[in-house]
Amino acid sequence: MNIRMPSVMLAAIAASSMLVGCNNAQKDELAMLREENSQLELQRDEARSALDASESERRRLEEQLGNTQARASEQPPAATTSTPTGFENLPPGVTAETRNGEVVLTIEGDVLFDSGKATLKTDAKRTLDKVVSEIKKQYPSSRIRLAGFTDTDPIKKSPFKTNYHLGFERAFNVGEYIATKGIDQSRIHYSSFGPDAPKSSKKASRRVELAIVNE
Repeated sequence: MNIRMPSVMLAAIAASSMLVGCNNAQKDELAMLREENSQLELQRDEARSALDASESERRRLEEQLGNTQARASEQPPAATTSTPTGFENLPPGVTAETRNGEVVLTIEGDVLFDSGKATLKTDAKRTLDKVVSEIKKQYPSSRIRLAGFTDTDPIKKSPFKTNYHLGFERAFNVGEYIATKGIDQSRIHYSSFGPDAPKSSKKASRRVELAIVNE
């Protein structure tokens, strides 16, 4: 016996099937959208974190540069021609003079470092050994002020962002070394004048000055 369903019932069943299919498709699409949204939020959070870190580093570098430039604006006092007693036989590349009652030793940058670098040469350590020996004999408890100077050529092939950074790292590495030879680290102060106090030549401009500070 053939039973025919009313056309209205067939239409209802078809519509119901289509509705179920649409609902499943909508659920799948919604799940995909939620997953995509979650990934976008994660990427946004990562981008914000990277931006915050970059901004923090920028502020730190600006503050550091501002500090070194402020110190650089204070030009070193003019040197006199007198040679302090006890420093007449310094190693090649090192000179001594008296400035406003302070003994200042000038060490040529090319004696200490390769171009654009802040790592001490092996021969530089022998030079500094002799300098430290004289300081310990004559000024065993005085404070030391180390200042780094560079030529005026802009930084190109170097890991240092500016000449101020290079000058500071050079002064700091000299201080780190002489500390291993018996100069108390707490007695050492650092600064950088970068290219702001040039001398008559680029070679002469590249230097580290070690001032023995009067108590």
